[in-house]
Amino acid sequence: MKKWKIIARHKWVAGATITESHCEEKSGELCYLRFTATIKGFRNFRIYEGFAFENDVAAIVDKVKEILNRIEKGDESVFNENPEIK
Repeated sequence: MKKWKIIARHKWVAGATITESHCEEKSGELCYLRFTATIKGFRNFRIYEGFAFENDVAAIVDKVKEILNRIEKGDESVFNENPEIK
């Protein structure tokens, strides 16, 4: 059995696909999620992993927009960093 199950692919930001996955193993009463993004064709930016929190969608969208802007400006350092929301 797979550890992570994809539950949705979101198009909240133009030029990016945000994949929402759920982990049954780590979830109890709270939902344990992981959000990864494909931005301008570059895959597997891990945006967030953990329990759902208030305003999580807004924080995820902001982080994806930040990464997208850096890619569009030619900032290659974004590929060497961990962009995950803490």
